[in-house]
Amino acid sequence: MKWLDKKISSVSNQYWHDRSDSLYFQYIDFLVRVVGHDAQSILDVGSNSCPYLEWFSWIPYKFSLDINNPYYSWRVHGKKVDFLEYTNNREFDLCLCLQVLEHIHDVKSFAQKLLKVAHHVIVSVAYKWPAGTDSRHVQDPVDEEKLMTWFNRIPNYQVIVTEPVTEKRRLIC
Repeated sequence: MKWLDKKISSVSNQYWHDRSDSLYFQYIDFLVRVVGHDAQSILDVGSNSCPYLEWFSWIPYKFSLDINNPYYSWRVHGKKVDFLEYTNNREFDLCLCLQVLEHIHDVKSFAQKLLKVAHHVIVSVAYKWPAGTDSRHVQDPVDEEKLMTWFNRIPNYQVIVTEPVTEKRRLIC
């Protein structure tokens, strides 16, 4: 099932295209609809030009941050900035940070800042991927204990999603 209108130009982005039908993104969609059912604003940190903010049409203010490739459209504001250097002038109702934390060297500071920018935060990480599986990851393997250490708290909710074909697992909290 394709989740996104074919008119959105970023679908050509290979990263997004390869993942747009994943079970993991279906869980994210569900969680945003539950947690953010009355949200007026949403922030996506580390979007890598992925257009999933477009799914949430009821949220009027959508903002994407990425150090290299923020997503933007006429419905989504995008800003190219390092999140640790980002100064926001508003608190968001909901913040997404999907498949980003495993790439961050100063991950504890990053995680703590996520908690300050929104009322609700949804994160996902590569779950227990062995070190070296992805050369861009600096935090593998990531598990529940490591995530709790970064955020200094136990998540309100968590689920481990296993993709049917690749069997890659992701922890969503």
